[in-house]
Amino acid sequence: MTSTADYRVELYLRGDTYGSYDRQSRILERVEALDSEGVVADSEVDASWQRIRTPEQDSRDEALRTYEDLREWATENGYRLEPAFQRRQRSYIGTDAVHDVVVFPMASLAVYADADLQAVFPCADESGEIHYSVQDCLDAFEGGETGWLDQFAPVTVDRAAPRLTVSAD
Repeated sequence: MTSTADYRVELYLRGDTYGSYDRQSRILERVEALDSEGVVADSEVDASWQRIRTPEQDSRDEALRTYEDLREWATENGYRLEPAFQRRQRSYIGTDAVHDVVVFPMASLAVYADADLQAVFPCADESGEIHYSVQDCLDAFEGGETGWLDQFAPVTVDRAAPRLTVSAD
């Protein structure tokens, strides 16, 4: 593997998925290998995301604020986070309460070039016809094809460090 020490990756794993543990474990192992072999400068993992987040829940892990950074990257670059990420309203039976919610994918990856958000996976082009997966990105890193990331333009995000709740294993 070729070194691409300017890149940092943040891996987000949903903690409430069923039947996807093996897939998530394989993705995590690949990210850890990229980090340990020096292919990326750093990697961070958060496995505490839940399927649905509301603004009231955001204070626990800042998932919605991170989602907004990811969505900003997609909007500015002509990409979509849907259908992997879904934003919608949720109502509750027996109440008038309606909340904006984000449904997160089983796994997502944010790639940073220095301090800028370079790319987000999974994503799709604006038409929704071409999809880029977490696996596509990891394959490119493992194959030393970092030029592949050049098709995605970086966006400066307004935060100095990742909004991760790093779990102690």
